[in-house]
Amino acid sequence: MLKVFTYLKDEKILLHILGDGKEREQLHQMKNDFELENVIFHGQQKNPYQFLKFADLFILSSRYEGFPNVLLEAGACGTYSLANHCPGGISEIIQPGINGEISEIANHAEFARKVVEVLSKNHDYSTIKKSVKSRFSKEIILHLYEELLSNI
Repeated sequence: MLKVFTYLKDEKILLHILGDGKEREQLHQMKNDFELENVIFHGQQKNPYQFLKFADLFILSSRYEGFPNVLLEAGACGTYSLANHCPGGISEIIQPGINGEISEIANHAEFARKVVEVLSKNHDYSTIKKSVKSRFSKEIILHLYEELLSNI
């Protein structure tokens, strides 16, 4: 993600990174090496929803995901998502143009262009919320499980 943001240095776009991990020091060093003043590290957060709720965009930069609940959480907060195209359940959650987009993060320049494009559009937070709730609420998921189990 930091390599993508080297293309966005002149844009008025802030990248807030939440969480800690074994690559923490390396990421801080990359930020300094790339002179990325528009990147802010917040470390581990007990309540990441305060960030999601007020974000203009959520970016999922994973190279692999099983079923990325964080996309559901972003959608439940009404936040539009831009996700890396990778193996996993991303395409089951993202409805292009409704609650998010999928793009190849390996092409840093193109992904950066997509960030700018997505941020230039208005997204209706209530539509984003509905797109997630209408397909992934616990009532709907429970009903689907019951249906599946009754057919075994």
